[in-house]
Amino acid sequence: PDGKRHAGGNTWQGGTGGSDTAGLGGKGGPYRLDLDDGNDIMQLSDEEKANISEEAKQAAREMGQAELSKKLEDIDMSPFENELYDRFYVPVAPEIDQLRVVLQGVEARAHEREWVGLQSFGDLDDNRLVDGAAGDRLIYRRRASVPPDPASPQTKPKRLRFVLDVSGSMYRFNSMDRRLERCCQMAVMVMEALDGFGDKYSWSIAGHSGDGPVIPFVDYGDPPKDRSERLKVIQKMWAHSQYCYSGDCTLEAAEAGVESVAEQEGDDYFVLLLSDANLRRYAIPPEDLGDLLTSNPKVKAYALFIAGGKEADRLAKSLPFGRGLVCMDTKDLPGVVKEIFAAASLEDY
Repeated sequence: PDGKRHAGGNTWQGGTGGSDTAGLGGKGGPYRLDLDDGNDIMQLSDEEKANISEEAKQAAREMGQAELSKKLEDIDMSPFENELYDRFYVPVAPEIDQLRVVLQGVEARAHEREWVGLQSFGDLDDNRLVDGAAGDRLIYRRRASVPPDPASPQTKPKRLRFVLDVSGSMYRFNSMDRRLERCCQMAVMVMEALDGFGDKYSWSIAGHSGDGPVIPFVDYGDPPKDRSERLKVIQKMWAHSQYCYSGDCTLEAAEAGVESVAEQEGDDYFVLLLSDANLRRYAIPPEDLGDLLTSNPKVKAYALFIAGGKEADRLAKSLPFGRGLVCMDTKDLPGVVKEIFAAASLEDY
């Protein structure tokens, strides 16, 4: 009642290590509630958290879903709040300009099927008949995949899929290392940097959490048009992380992201999956994630770990070479994206 954080008690919201009420580190509560007061969080063990009836779990989940629906309805009805958006925009404004330069400079990648002459086998080239009579053996032509000229225009958009971690642990540990806040800043950076590049990039943003592997935030071909719409995306991400059910769908999210980005033809295909490196808790082998990231040869899929410290480094090194990246500082994201596009430009189809 005095607004201060408390431990246990099963009475007030906003506490830590309790049960049945909204707070952090406890069990059976319908959703998470962080007072962000700087106090330590009492974390119940996984064994203690599991000691709860299925009826209580279902009731808590239903209450959480009801609160989430109410929160999303409030967001859609709320007016534009410039000051709130600037909380996420201002810290990354210089990096947005850097990322736009990177995105603008990416060249066309799609290879075209063309007739290639001076071949030792294939279809006889009518223009080389005289050379053949003179003994030249390179008188054939055949269809081959030819890389585009560096100055040639891009005829199809590059397909991009951003798969962001909006699981409960993102909200739960945000007061510790600002991981959810940084995830939202990255989303703002992506949305702002890609604005106006509709002909060059077709992109989408989806989330993953214990509620499922595909939580849609931005659809392909329908980007947010202004700051107001981009703010709503951030608000929905934040609300989902607060009210979603516990669990992990990272593997399913990676698989869905790779499938989604390849559904339509494009100049190139990229998936960037953000995670807080909380896979070990759910006994998810990094090798399984690596298999999914490399499951489609034409899709360049990467896991970007934005929290977890040494565990993030371990996971990144366990993935196929170059497919695991660590980015603890939002300001490093433009460099990470530049590195990804540079690596792709060196690959041969």
